[in-house]
Amino acid sequence: MTQASVRTLVRDPRYRMFWLGQATSTLGNQLTIVVLPALVVPSRGVGMFGLLLAVESAVMGVLLLLGGVVADRYSRSMVMAAADVFRIVGVGGFLLFASHGPVPALLAAAALIGAGAALYEPAHRAALAQVVSEDLRQRANAIDAATKRVGGLLGALLAGVLLSGVSPPRTLLIDLLTFVISLVTLVWLRLPRIQVAQDQQEQGLRAVFAEAKTGLVEVRRRPWVAALMLQGTAQVFFLFGPNYVLVPMVSQERYGIQAFGWVSAATFVGSVLGSVVGVRVTSRRPGLWAMNALVPCLLTPVCLMVEVPLWGFCAAVAAGSVGVGCFMVLWYSSLQNEFPEEVQGRVFALEALASFGLQPVALAAAPLLVALMGITPFAVIAVIVLLTSTYAVLIVPGTVQLASPAAVKNRLDQTVTTATS
Repeated sequence: MTQASVRTLVRDPRYRMFWLGQATSTLGNQLTIVVLPALVVPSRGVGMFGLLLAVESAVMGVLLLLGGVVADRYSRSMVMAAADVFRIVGVGGFLLFASHGPVPALLAAAALIGAGAALYEPAHRAALAQVVSEDLRQRANAIDAATKRVGGLLGALLAGVLLSGVSPPRTLLIDLLTFVISLVTLVWLRLPRIQVAQDQQEQGLRAVFAEAKTGLVEVRRRPWVAALMLQGTAQVFFLFGPNYVLVPMVSQERYGIQAFGWVSAATFVGSVLGSVVGVRVTSRRPGLWAMNALVPCLLTPVCLMVEVPLWGFCAAVAAGSVGVGCFMVLWYSSLQNEFPEEVQGRVFALEALASFGLQPVALAAAPLLVALMGITPFAVIAVIVLLTSTYAVLIVPGTVQLASPAAVKNRLDQTVTTATS
């Protein structure tokens, strides 16, 4: 990432406010994740904490497509601001009802957090393409990915410091403040609406489904995008989802309770490095780079099968995180460049649903499958699925270039025209 490109982004006041909103929102999300069990578990038990996470995840999954439609109908910054309002009310519900009070109210608070995430995520990805010009999107996506990692780490550290010095309810008050800051930045940003004027849009539930279907049609018109979304579904279910459960479990059993802290640090460092690598890819075949970047992810299931020193386990996890970080920068940038701005909210909603819709199932099924067949056969299946799904998609036209063949031709024609002018 060149200093000139970073300076160009930082000098743009719209991008600065967009980034500040994302950074504070990421910090707030991590504070909620860490503080909530400290509030819920002592008085209501770990089962209630699990139920809250399940409700939040389920509501997010159900409403993602609706979130994409809303992001394409209205100002995306205002949609994200509305998501922050949902999350402010949800965190307020946790503050009031987590330790005592009616359970339905506590579940409603979790549902509001999930609804806020369903609104925020598609709008955020689509809004970045609206704020940043095409030539800077790869760099902006790298900063976006690094901000999420750094913000998540700082949020966890801040939560730990606050919980050691103040009560969990007071820590949640600081959590509320982060969402208020994010809300203010987004209201200031006030991006214009992309789609047709509201009075020209159809209303009602049927219109919502019709617009969601339009997003699906746009994806189906680009087989390489559909193929990569299916790739994400398979890899999350067989590899990345189970890793969330198996990596901490195995690392603690082999190396002790402190080991997962080192593994988490390796994941964080690898993800940030991957974002830096992703922004430096300037090849005309970025899809090939993206697929090759995923291959080191097989080192993690290999290390689950074969006992290695802790430093080797951390190195394997870091290498996989570098690959995922690089892949995500190239993938998100390609979607922002490929699709018209007016459908990007729905496209990113479909992407999130395809990639992470089965993750809760994978999290629940992984321990059961490992207990049934053993970790070695499970890890072998993960490696096979990873390699097969990674390279099989390269046969689909457009995957190597991460762009439709027509779009690639247009860019080449423009390059030739510019060179001969």
